[in-house]
Amino acid sequence: MVQLQEVHDFVVKCIVHEGKVAHAVQPNLDKEWPAVWYQGAGSADAPPDFSTLILAGPEGPDFDAGTPERAAFVVLNDPAHALSFLDYLRWVVKQHEPVLQAAEKDGETIPVEVCPIDGSECETLRRMASELFHQRPGFKREWRVQ
Repeated sequence: MVQLQEVHDFVVKCIVHEGKVAHAVQPNLDKEWPAVWYQGAGSADAPPDFSTLILAGPEGPDFDAGTPERAAFVVLNDPAHALSFLDYLRWVVKQHEPVLQAAEKDGETIPVEVCPIDGSECETLRRMASELFHQRPGFKREWRVQ
């Protein structure tokens, strides 16, 4: 049987780590954080092609993503977006935080960890762990959702 508190704690640890990574992005020159990322403008026929550059506010290009498609992806997933996504994940995880509930086993009443929404298995936490954080240290194969 999956220990829900262990899955919950693992997911929270991964979310906190990703938040630290996003917060590590340096502020822009105006000392605003998170820096607002932009894809450079340009056209393919006017070298250099600025559409591959990632810009963070007024200070200019931070790096060249290589292709306009890669640059668009990076801008879409900038630190501000990542932090909003992590806030949402925190909210979801909080809704599924395990609680102890009385259960009957062999004629005795015992405490059992359950999700207040999904019961004893909590597919939500397990799916989050296995689809978003399965490559992280501490992930256990038995958490995978079949």
